[in-house]
Amino acid sequence: MEQRKELFRREQKWGLNAYLYAPKDDYKHRMYWRDLYTPQEAEELQNLIASAKEHYVEFIYAISPGLDVTFSNPKEVATLKRKLDQVWGFGCRSFAILFDDIEAEMCPADKDTFSSLASAQVHMTNEVYQHIGKPETFLFCPTDYCAAFCTPSVAQSPYLHTVGEKLHPAIDVLWTGPKVVSKEISVESIDEVTGVLKRAPVIWDNIHANDYDPQRMMLGPFKDRPVELIPKIRGILTNPNCEFELNFVAIHTLATWCKSYCYGDTVKGDKKDYIPQEALVLALSEWLVEFSVSDPPGGGGGLSKKNYSEEVPMQTDGGYVPGPREKPLFTAEPLILNDLMLLSDLFYLPYEHGPTSLTMLQELHWLKSNSNPVGTMGKDTEWGARAEQFDKMCESVVQMFNRLSNVSNRRILYDLYNYICDIKSGVSMARDFVKTMGGQTTLSAQQVNDPEPWGFRGAQSGEFQRMLPNHGYKDVFYQSPRPTAYVIRPYTPSDQSAVQKIFKEVMCEATHGSSATKGPMLLGHRLACGQLGPSPNCAFLMEDEGGVCGYALGLTDAKSAASKDQYPESLLGDNPSVITMQILPKVSDPSIVKRLVDCLISALKTTGCKAFFCELGQRERRMLDILKRMDSFSVVTMEGRPNDPIDPTKYTVGGSNAQIDLDTKKNENNNKKKKTKKKKKKR
Repeated sequence: MEQRKELFRREQKWGLNAYLYAPKDDYKHRMYWRDLYTPQEAEELQNLIASAKEHYVEFIYAISPGLDVTFSNPKEVATLKRKLDQVWGFGCRSFAILFDDIEAEMCPADKDTFSSLASAQVHMTNEVYQHIGKPETFLFCPTDYCAAFCTPSVAQSPYLHTVGEKLHPAIDVLWTGPKVVSKEISVESIDEVTGVLKRAPVIWDNIHANDYDPQRMMLGPFKDRPVELIPKIRGILTNPNCEFELNFVAIHTLATWCKSYCYGDTVKGDKKDYIPQEALVLALSEWLVEFSVSDPPGGGGGLSKKNYSEEVPMQTDGGYVPGPREKPLFTAEPLILNDLMLLSDLFYLPYEHGPTSLTMLQELHWLKSNSNPVGTMGKDTEWGARAEQFDKMCESVVQMFNRLSNVSNRRILYDLYNYICDIKSGVSMARDFVKTMGGQTTLSAQQVNDPEPWGFRGAQSGEFQRMLPNHGYKDVFYQSPRPTAYVIRPYTPSDQSAVQKIFKEVMCEATHGSSATKGPMLLGHRLACGQLGPSPNCAFLMEDEGGVCGYALGLTDAKSAASKDQYPESLLGDNPSVITMQILPKVSDPSIVKRLVDCLISALKTTGCKAFFCELGQRERRMLDILKRMDSFSVVTMEGRPNDPIDPTKYTVGGSNAQIDLDTKKNENNNKKKKTKKKKKKR
C-alpha cells in the first residue's frame, strides 16, 4: 500500500492521472471476488483511494469474476453489485470488470440462456453499470483482448462484434494491441478495432510487463507506439514490472510520451516529437538521484522520508589502512549514469536488446565462430583484439554490479538484486569461455562434462522450453528452420538422366570421387544407370524446390536380369523382386524417405510381389542405416567380391521372406580353414 501511495506522488509529478487497481495478491479481486472486505481491509483501501484523490489520480477499482461466475444466475449478479457498492462506500467512483485470461466455455445453465460468451459478459456488465449509476469511468476487459485471440480476425470476430453492438456505449473497452505483449501498436490496427467495437479503445499495454519471465525486467523506454495514437484512443494504461522500484523508467517514459501530444484550443492538438532514447536518458538521469536516497532509520515505514547522502558505503573498520604489500580495501565508486544506461541495455524490452547488449552478443558470436584451436589468437591478431575489447565490456558489467550493490537506497537494490546477480553470472561465464578459447585459461574435463548448476539454468521450466520448437526463436542469431516441401511422383523415362545424376553424386561422394567398380554391376545399380528399365508403375521420384532429390525403382523379375551365378538361388527364389533407392545428403528427414519407399512397396504388391531384396554396398552405408530402421526390411549379409577393392562386401536388405543371415568374416575364415584341410589331405 505504501508503494502505491508513492506511485501516486510520482504520477502527479509526471502528469499521469489514473491508476487501475487489479492486483492478483488481493484475493478478493479475482479468486474470492464474492467476499466483502473486512473492516481492516476496508480501511486500507479507503486510505489508498483517498491518497489517490489527494494526488489527482483517478482510482479505478477492478474486479474479475470470470473464473467461476454463472452469468444466468441472478444471485451472482446481485453479489457483484453488493461488492461494488461496498467499494463505492470507500469513496471509489470508477470501476472495471475484467474477463481476461479465463476459459471461453460457458456452463450448461448459461448456454441455455445466452447465445454466446460475449452476450453473457455484456449482459452482466451492462446491468452492473446501470446499477452503479454514473461512474466517472467504467472499463470492460474482453476475453479476446488482443488481435491474436480474435477468430478468424479482428474484423470478422463474432465476439468483438457482439461487444461492439451490445455493450453500453459509455463503457470503455481495454485492448492490448496485436498480441498480449505487443511489439508495436499501429494507428491502422487501432482504427480497425475501433470500427468493430464502435468506440475507441483504452490501450492496456504490456510492453514493460515481466510476470511471464522471472529472469527479465524491462528497463527500456516506452516505444513503437506512434504519438498519433493519442487522439484515437480513450486512454492508455501500462502494466509494468512486478517490482515497484523497477518501474521508474517504464512510467516516466510513458509520461513523456503522453506529454508529446498536448491538446490546445483546437481539436487537432499540438504534436511534439517523441524520441525514445532521449526519453530514456531523461528517466535514467532522474532515477540516478533516487539511488542516493538512504532508507529511514530502522528500514521500514513511510517512503516519503528521504535522507540524501553522497557517501557510498564502504567495507572499512575504524579507518584501517592496508600496508604497501597487503591486499587493498574493496571499495566501490559512486553509481554513475553510464551504469544505469548499461543496466537498461542489458534489460531492455521484450523483443529487443539495448545497443551495448546487442554489441556484446555479436562480439561473442564472432569470437566463437572465428576461434582457431590450433592457430594463433594473440593480442596482435584481430581475434585477440576483439577478445580484449569483449573482456572490457564484461568488466564494465561487473563494475556496474559492484556499484549497484553499494548504493544507499536498499529498496531499489533489493528489487534489482536477483536480476543483476544473474546477468553478472552469465557475463562471467561468457568471459571465461572467451579466455579459454584464447588459451588464457583451461577447463578440466570435469568442468566441461559435469558443470556446476549455474551452468545449466531453468530447472523444469528450462528443460521444457528447450524441447519446444520455438525455443530461442527470438535470439539474435537464431536461424529459423525452414520447412521443406517434398513431392513424390511416378517416374517417367525422361527422368533417367536425373536418376543417373543422383546415383553418380552419391556413389562418388561415398568413395571420395571414384565411381569405378569391378565385376558384375549390382542389379540396383544397373537400374539407376539406365541399363535396366524398372517394371511398369514400379518407380517413383522425390522432388523438392531444387528438383529431383531421390528415387526408388523396382524390378519384379530379378532372376531374368541377373548374371549367371551372380546371386544364390535361394535368394532369388525367396525374393523374386529387386528394388533400389537413393536420396541426396541434403534430405535429412528419414520419414520422407520412408514415404518414398512405402510408395514403391505398395506398387510392387499390386503386381503380386510378396518379397523383394535391395542390394547395398559398403559405400551406401547411409541408405543401409535408414532401411534398417524400417519394419519392411531385415538385414542379411553376403560374401563380397574379392576382385573389387572398393566394395569388398555387399549387403542385401531383404523383404519378409529373406532367410540369409551370414557373417562375412566368419564365412571367409571357415572357407580358408576348409581349403587348408583339403591341401593337407592332398599332400
